[in-house]
Amino acid sequence: MNYYTLLLRNEAIDFASYSPEEMQRIMSDFDQWNAQMIGKEQLIASASLQGGGGKTLRKGVVSDGPYSEAREAVAGLLLIRADDMEQAVAVAGMCPFLPRGGSVEVRQVGELEFEDAAQQIVDAHMQARLEKVGG
Repeated sequence: MNYYTLLLRNEAIDFASYSPEEMQRIMSDFDQWNAQMIGKEQLIASASLQGGGGKTLRKGVVSDGPYSEAREAVAGLLLIRADDMEQAVAVAGMCPFLPRGGSVEVRQVGELEFEDAAQQIVDAHMQARLEKVGG
């Protein structure tokens, strides 16, 4: 089993123009996508990134940011397990951002290294998520 990170970009999605009902539908789509991955024991962790307030480091200098172009902004990330890149791309292809104008970058992660206690926490977290979706 290999590990992949999915970097979700919402470069062409104008969330401000969405009605509350449309936003709820997006959240429901993400819940369903996450539940599918959890049920297949693929999803290890996920997070949305908060806008603004980040810092960028370059050669020891810390500046406010990140200030990338809007089309490059990463809105969230997922860490998943998949047999190979093809399977990881298939999982990413189900992302609710895609039909709305967003994109997903799929990158293979090298071997994950955990301290013994951290691995137990990750395993327990995955098991709890699986039980929550009825797996």
